[in-house]
Amino acid sequence: MPTDPLSTLALATGGAFLGKFVGPAAESIGKVAWERAQQLGTRAHQMLAAVGREPQPVEPKILIPLVQAAALESDETLAEKWAALLSNAADPEKRAQVQPGFVEVLRQLTPMDAQVLEEMALLQLHPEDSSISGYIAIPLLLRRFPKLQEDEFLIITGNIARLGLCLGVGLQDVKKKGAFPFAPNAQYTTMGPGVDYLQLTPFSRAFLSAVTTPAL
Repeated sequence: MPTDPLSTLALATGGAFLGKFVGPAAESIGKVAWERAQQLGTRAHQMLAAVGREPQPVEPKILIPLVQAAALESDETLAEKWAALLSNAADPEKRAQVQPGFVEVLRQLTPMDAQVLEEMALLQLHPEDSSISGYIAIPLLLRRFPKLQEDEFLIITGNIARLGLCLGVGLQDVKKKGAFPFAPNAQYTTMGPGVDYLQLTPFSRAFLSAVTTPAL
């Protein structure tokens, strides 16, 4: 019985056919995935040790998909977020609540997606215009990434919105007197005409906390 992840997957899904895609590289890829899984556990333990806490068992519905996804991650920045997610899930003090859905969200983020999302969080916390506190002007955010073409930027923000991490908001909604509405009108919920600002959701804030190294 094979023990590496890709060979096991091949048996489960019709090995001969899948083998046409992975070829002789399956064994080496499986070895790399195993090493990354080991590194994930080591790094997560280090994060908890840094704040003086010992890991507690993690629910299988979080642990298993988390390790599977993290083992395939080659980007160092995202690998660090996977380790943070595991350490928060194992944190006995549960200062950052980890939802099973966070695993799927992180799995679908590219390194640039994650970078844009973090910049959005910084701009929302420290707005350059206090009159629109809590809202992120799209042109301002785009200027933070001069190497991104506008269409690339819209794909990234569209993915972030699709994952439930932000909403598109029209200028007229931001300027309304009184409390700013959290949910914009239906015609302003896509990245397109009529969308001037982005707004992070409570789900996004919880997600960002969960993929950040545990704190004291």
